[in-house]
Amino acid sequence: MSYIKSVVPMRDYRLFMEMESGSSVTVNLSVKLHTMKYSDLKDETLFKNVRTDGDYVIWGDGRIRLTVNEMLEVVLMG
Repeated sequence: MSYIKSVVPMRDYRLFMEMESGSSVTVNLSVKLHTMKYSDLKDETLFKNVRTDGDYVIWGDGRIRLTVNEMLEVVLMG
C-alpha cells in the first residue's frame, strides 16, 4: 500500500506532502540541511526536483530516498 499521494516543493526548503489517507503535512527540511543525510538538498535545483513513488520521497533520480517515517521524524523532531 502506498502512503504518499503527492509531494510539492515549497519555499525555504519546505515540502508539502499529501497522504493517501487524505491528510497532509508540511515538512521543514531547512532544519536538517546541516546534516550529512540531508546536506545535498541545499542545492535548490535538486530540492525542487522531488517526486514520490508512494512509499518514498525521492530526489535526484534516487540519489536521496526518504521514507514516510523519516519525513515525519523531521516534523516531530524539527
